[in-house]
This record gives sequence, C-alpha cells and structure tokens, in this order.
Amino acid sequence: MTRQRLSAAADWLTVALFALSAAVAIGGGFRLHAAGVRLSFTTADRLLLAAVVLTALRHWFIGRPTLIDRVRAIWTTARGSAALRVALPVWAGTRLAVIVAGLLAVLIIGYPEGMHPPRFSDNELLNLPLRWDAGWYTNIAAGWYDWHPESKREQDIAFFPALPILMRGVGTVLGGSALAFLLAGAIVSHAAFLWALVYLYRLALREDLLRDPERAGTAVALLASYPFAVFYGAVYTESLWLLTCVGAFWHALRGEWFRSAAWGIVSGLTRPNGSLLSLALGVLVLQRFLGKSDSRDRVTAPALLAIAAPGIGLLIYSTYIYSLTGNPFQWALVHEAWGRGSAAGLQDLAKLYAAFRKDGFWVWLDDSTPAIMNMTAVTIGLALTWPIARRLGLAYAVFVFVNLLASLLSGGTLSAGRVTSTLFPLFLWLGAVVPERQRTGWVAGFAIGQGIMAALFYTWRPPY
Repeated sequence: MTRQRLSAAADWLTVALFALSAAVAIGGGFRLHAAGVRLSFTTADRLLLAAVVLTALRHWFIGRPTLIDRVRAIWTTARGSAALRVALPVWAGTRLAVIVAGLLAVLIIGYPEGMHPPRFSDNELLNLPLRWDAGWYTNIAAGWYDWHPESKREQDIAFFPALPILMRGVGTVLGGSALAFLLAGAIVSHAAFLWALVYLYRLALREDLLRDPERAGTAVALLASYPFAVFYGAVYTESLWLLTCVGAFWHALRGEWFRSAAWGIVSGLTRPNGSLLSLALGVLVLQRFLGKSDSRDRVTAPALLAIAAPGIGLLIYSTYIYSLTGNPFQWALVHEAWGRGSAAGLQDLAKLYAAFRKDGFWVWLDDSTPAIMNMTAVTIGLALTWPIARRLGLAYAVFVFVNLLASLLSGGTLSAGRVTSTLFPLFLWLGAVVPERQRTGWVAGFAIGQGIMAALFYTWRPPY
C-alpha cells in the first residue's frame, strides 16, 4: 500500500471514529454480535481518544496531504459540482416543506376519529415518520422477518430487505431503539433522494437527452415537487429505488457495467418490481451495441451482468424466502392480503365505472377520490410512453410502461400514484417539453398538490 493510500485509509478511519463517537454520545451506544465476536460501543470518550491518537500518528508519519487538506478538497469538489448545486436546494426546500406541512396538518387538522398512528415518541416531530408502511420496515430492521405460515393476514415478507438492512445499520449506530431505527429510515430515504436527484441531473445533461442545464434543472424540480413525491421523505422504498434505477441507467450509458450491475442488484432487493429494471437495461444495452461491427463494441459479459443484476437481486431474496417458507415466491402470495392480485386492475376499473353509473359524478368523486387520483396518474403515464420513446429513447419508454402495467395489473389503483413518482423518464420528458414561461407554474402546481398529499399522509388519511 502506497503512502497516499495509507494516509487516505487512516483519514477515513479517523472520520468514522469521530462520527461513531458523536453517534454514541447522542444515541447512548450499542453492542454488536457477529461471527462469535462481541463489540461494545457504549461510551464516546474511548472512540474520541482513538480518533485523536490515530490522527496524531497519521500526521506524524505522513504529513501531506493533511486531513484538513483532504476535507477541503472534497468540499471544493462538492461545491464545484453543478449537479449538487442544482439538486441540493431543490431537495432541501421540498423535503422541509413536506415535513412542515405534515406537522402542521397533525397539529391543526388532527387524525380522523378512531384513527391514530402508533407512537414511538411523545414528540410529534420525531413520531412523524411512523406512518403506514414505515412500521413494517421499522419492525424488520429491529428484529428481521417473522413468518407465520398459518396466518392469512398481512406479513412482513412482502417487504423487500434493502431498506431494512440500511435502516438496521444506521439505527444500530444511533442506539438501537425502535425510534432509532425509525429515524434511520428517514435519514436513509432523504439521503438516497438527494443522491438520486444528483444522478438525474447528470443524466438529463447527456447529449442524447435534454442537454440544456435549465431543462435538466426543471426535470429535477418537477420530480421533487410532484404530488406523490411526498413519499421521498417517508420511510418507504421510493427514494432508494429511484436512486438504484437512475444510477443503473447512468452507469450503463457510460459503459460502467459493474457499477450499473451493483445498482441493479440493490434494485432487485428493494421492491418487487425492481427486477423489471432488467428489461429497460436490456433495451439500453441492445441500442448501444446494435449495428456495431467492431468486436470491441459487441455485447460483453459485464454488460450482460448489468442486464441480469436486477433479476439476481430478486433471486437472492426469493432464495431466502424459500429457506424461510418453502416457497420462493411466498412474498408475492402474501400481497393478496393487501387486496393485490392478478386481476386487480380490471376489478378496480369495473368498480369505478359501476360506482359512477350508480351514484353520479359528485358522489362518485367524493367516495373514490384516492382511486381516481391514482388512476389518473397511471393513465397519464401510460399515455406518455410513446412521446417518451420518441424524445428520449425506447429504453426509457419500456421502463415506464412495464412498471405501470405491472402495478395496474397486480395492484389496481392501490399505490399506483406512488409508482409514477419513481418513473424518472416522465419528468425528463416534462423537463424537455414544458415551455420556459410555464416552468414556474408547473412546479408551483405540483408543490401545492404535494402539500395536500402530505396533509393526508401524515394525518393518517389514505392518499393511495
């Protein structure tokens, strides 16, 4: 190992020790048991002392670059990143607005009679992330999966493991309590969303897409302000899955197959439709290599790995579920307890139509508002697949179409709006076609809708 690499390793370890000591001081410490080894971190002073000693030894033997030099260089690089300069204020503004809207809705509007969310804290702000599916992810992070073969009710194996694994790692450092795992989920979701916005801006600036920085910034703002984007601040998989998909696309377009494959595997481990990313990546790779005669430009094994990676992620989880239940697709069967099934989409459409004919427009609108909102979002998304194919390319249209179709067929209107929020080609297309004079209006209109969705979501009223 060279002196440069040795100093870098020492610096990163120093930063980790300082961060760990701060986490222990705030969260109260934690204990780990792995492979028969027990690690205990219950006081911050020893970690802080170790960080100081390591820093002193590193700078005694290797003077330059110092830790301060390295931090300054990272900060300079970050400040010089156009993608981060665009994404950071959009991310901060929209996520803060959602939190404020949700908290005010809880304090002013309150919950429906007889409908109160579970609580980990008496502080409404700390308890705010504990809504709907967040409880499932928190319980998995805290105690892993709990399979009951005789039960016909909802079970936690329906929720894929990537987010709970990250929550467990961060939550353990924060102290290992139920509240710590919940807050860890919020931290992971917000961090993943910022990273995803950075990727999206870079992707939009490619020569074969939007190219224009103003239009790329519009695409980022529209995605972040979209009404259903309220879930990017919740303990849900939307942020993480968006990150994996945009990351896989970005690196595949650059021919960085192993990085694309890494994101693909995480995609398959994040949610049931994560494996569908393989279809879009397959089209992307075929388009990249189609018609090229040079042997160096033919489809390679790493490219095939990138295509297969989302499916590999699904296979990994299905293998685990097989060891747990005896059926590798038991995770899909338990979705029926939530009302999902192979004909859910057609059944929902039939119910909406029957209710409309029976009750008339206004009663139908009042009784079926969440379903109508979701169905409208899906319908618009499906209608835009052809314009997306013409403007952005077939791979982007395939990504949108297969995910919307799968959502509609398996779940009907249930959670369909959430699915549209993660289909980034929709927002790339909008960024490309919305006239400059209308951009502010589009973003403002989306943001108002997101504020309404935040009020519904955090006061325990189903927006999906």
